[in-house]
Amino acid sequence: MKSKHNVLIFIPSLIGALALFGWLFDIEILKRPSASMVAMNPMSALSFIFIGFALYLNLNRPDPNTSRNIIRSIALFVIFVGLSKLYSIISGFDLGMDKILFPDKISMVVVSGFQNRMAPNTAFDFAVLGSALFLSSFRKELLSSISNYLCILVLLIGLFSVIGYVYQVQEFYGILSFIPMAIHTAISFIFCSFSLLLINGHSGFMKVFTSKSSGGILARVLMPFLILVPVSFGYIRLYLNRLNPVSLELGVGFLMTGIILAFFILVWFVATQLEKSDIARTDAERKLSELNQELEKLVSAKTMDLFKSENRFRTILEQFPYPVVTYTPEGICTGTNFAWEEMWNTRRDVLVDYNILKDPQIKEAGFFPYVEKAFNGEPAISEPYPYDPKLIGGSGRNRWLQMVLYPVKNTAGNILEVIVVQQDITASKEAENEIRLLNNELEERVKVRTEQLVLANKELESFSYSISHDLRAPIRGISGFTQILMEDYGVNLDAEGQRIIGKIIENAKQMGQLVDDLLEFSRLGRTELAEREISMKELAVAVYNELINLESGREIRFEIQDIPNVRADQPAVRQLWVNLISNAIKYTKKSKSPHIQIGSMGSQDGTVFYVKDNGAGFNMQYYHKLFGVFQRLHSNSDFEGTGVGLAIVKRIASRHGGNVWAESKEGEGATFYFTLPGQDPKLK
Repeated sequence: MKSKHNVLIFIPSLIGALALFGWLFDIEILKRPSASMVAMNPMSALSFIFIGFALYLNLNRPDPNTSRNIIRSIALFVIFVGLSKLYSIISGFDLGMDKILFPDKISMVVVSGFQNRMAPNTAFDFAVLGSALFLSSFRKELLSSISNYLCILVLLIGLFSVIGYVYQVQEFYGILSFIPMAIHTAISFIFCSFSLLLINGHSGFMKVFTSKSSGGILARVLMPFLILVPVSFGYIRLYLNRLNPVSLELGVGFLMTGIILAFFILVWFVATQLEKSDIARTDAERKLSELNQELEKLVSAKTMDLFKSENRFRTILEQFPYPVVTYTPEGICTGTNFAWEEMWNTRRDVLVDYNILKDPQIKEAGFFPYVEKAFNGEPAISEPYPYDPKLIGGSGRNRWLQMVLYPVKNTAGNILEVIVVQQDITASKEAENEIRLLNNELEERVKVRTEQLVLANKELESFSYSISHDLRAPIRGISGFTQILMEDYGVNLDAEGQRIIGKIIENAKQMGQLVDDLLEFSRLGRTELAEREISMKELAVAVYNELINLESGREIRFEIQDIPNVRADQPAVRQLWVNLISNAIKYTKKSKSPHIQIGSMGSQDGTVFYVKDNGAGFNMQYYHKLFGVFQRLHSNSDFEGTGVGLAIVKRIASRHGGNVWAESKEGEGATFYFTLPGQDPKLK
């Protein structure tokens, strides 16, 4: 709609701009439609350009405050132009307002004895139109209504001027001997006043013309005909009279007959449209009545469904195993269920006028933020809190509660009610307190037992160290004296005696090794680990070379991969390699082609190292004995040993936070695996 108004608004501005352009470049057709007509005064043309801009701002208002100030400034300028010219006419003192622009060219333009000046009716229209524009800028009902009446006055003067040109009646567009109003000036006034009337369509009598009612539509249809029909037939009467003069009575009769016939057609057309409108309205009312009946049936059915749904909801609520309370959006209790009565050992009518938002216990317990959150429209679950039922008239005991609060909303997002489910967690709270007490008691017992265990371990380690240390002297004595006996008196002994002395020396040596292993095993439990970066490959190769040098005459195929480095205690890790590699060398004695392989592989726990051989292996049925102290899966006659080496390996891996395990098939060799958490695969 605004786009159509903008077109009307810019027509007078365009006419004024073309007129100024004509004055500037002496183009007569732009200054006046024909040589016999009056040219638009340059000041009038400039005023129409300003008025068009003011009307545009009044309609669109890009910046209300700035637009209002510009409109009022333009309105005051136009009023000043009109009043100054009227003053010059009345007082006889020419202020020269209409000679400011192109004074030399204006003085040379004379039409029918009139020098170009602003006409009195033009000046009056500018003063009235400027006032209407000024009042309209306030956008108030009364002032806009007054503005509309002023616009009607300007519109009539402009219309009479145009009719005067059509009928060639100078009295309609000229006043006495003053220069008459130019026809395009009159047309510009019509467009300006009509545009301002549309802008003020919300005020005064214009409400009828701009309304969407039948009256408004009828007024908009009839108004153009009321103006055009009489004017058109009057012009036709004059034109025919010039062609063939007739008597006044005949001319008037022809004019009236034409007007009556035109209005008869207009009335018939309007009546037809109104009849169609009435028929459409009647049909619409009938359909509306039918729709209302269907709507009533639908509302009745929905009401019944709602009633059933509410009954179902209340039934479910009543049979719900947890206590449930419903509240209005203001926090007032509207109902509860049987589970609530049973929990608090009271009747539900004690909750009449109870307001959860004003419950002091809830505020003191720090529960209020959860309630406030729910009544603001968001679900909430409270922390457990104690509640005394005396505030609500209940006779039950104090309980621990945890509440689930859920706001029920309509489609518009407004809260209808808040449902609160009270979960009685007293039993779980009491159980929790009891468990806490038991845990505290258990922690105290564990602390005492741990201290006793630490003390026992220290005593056991001290005992083990003392026994092992004290055993070394007798063993050295047995070994030393037996060696002396063999050296000094061996020649006097027979073969059996020498064999027995050899067995004594061998067992003493084995006993010494066992004591050394026990001391090492005991030491690993006492000493602190000093971790540093270890090249596992270099350490394993060095250990293998030392051990193989003790095995004279044996040829073993030894392979080692590029295994990653670790951060660990080097002496402990060295002992681990010694025990595993010495085991592999020992148990491959009876293999025809002994083969030992050392490598690593990835797993979820990191890198796994392994030592693999093709020796005697062992039966996995006895795997549970493998890493125990003094546990051996082979006889000493087959493979010598103390049964402590693998226990030492397990303790070393465990102290580093790792693990050790093995896989084997009897007669097909064995593979021992271990992990050390300090490994770094990037360090090779």
